[in-house]
Amino acid sequence: MDFKQFDFLHLISVSGWGHLAEKAWAFGLNLAAALLIFLVGKWAAKRIVAVMRAAMTRAQVDATLISFLCNVANIGLLILVIIAALGRLGVSTTSVTALIGGAGLAVALSLKDQLSNFAAGALIILFRPFKVGDFIRVGGFEGYVREIKMVQTSLRTTDNEEVVLPNSVVMGNSIVNRSSLPLCRAQVIVGVDYNCDLKVAKEAVLKAAAEHPLSVQNEERQPAAYITALGDNAIEITLWAWANEADRWTLQCDLNEQVVENLRKVNINIPFPQRDIHIINS
Repeated sequence: MDFKQFDFLHLISVSGWGHLAEKAWAFGLNLAAALLIFLVGKWAAKRIVAVMRAAMTRAQVDATLISFLCNVANIGLLILVIIAALGRLGVSTTSVTALIGGAGLAVALSLKDQLSNFAAGALIILFRPFKVGDFIRVGGFEGYVREIKMVQTSLRTTDNEEVVLPNSVVMGNSIVNRSSLPLCRAQVIVGVDYNCDLKVAKEAVLKAAAEHPLSVQNEERQPAAYITALGDNAIEITLWAWANEADRWTLQCDLNEQVVENLRKVNINIPFPQRDIHIINS
């Protein structure tokens, strides 16, 4: 037996196992460090998100926006923690970052409409052009705001129909909020005969608003009646009265009826379009 050859092979075997054990030990340490980075990072992310949530709650930020921002922050922090942990294991963080960026770009392109709705929803919640319960007109629809979500806003119309609008449509159109101010105006337009006494006619029209219990009358707001047009068949009188937003429609309907009754009581006619034809014999 060649003892020199045996010693040489034995030395190779021992040194190979030693090198493998060294590599395994180093990998185990890196794995433990990566696991520690992940656990500590996850705990830190949770604490940071909790502090954000508490701060926004104290600032009375909308609950929907708080939830959305906290979820985004949590996902972003976890991505950073995972990249740091993979870097400790020897994975190229540049490649991981590029992969995540490419995936994010692909998702953003495929969901661009939804992302625009998310952005518009955040703006609605942040700047509050309206709130739940307000009566608004937007995008050709009007109704009471039932719900504001990150993607869509739903309205309940006066016909008790639900209209769901994407938030990008809401923010992309002019918004008329009739509930943002305490009072709104009810308007009634009526035509009277050219031969009538205009002073008596205006008093009769104005009396309808002055005596109505839903008509708001104070130092700043009073019912008013004006001659607003001289039509082909009638003199146009416009009545303005003020009411709380919830009472405006009731007040306007009542005034339409009461104005007609008051004019009849003082014998003033409400003319209708007509034509007089004169036949001349030649």
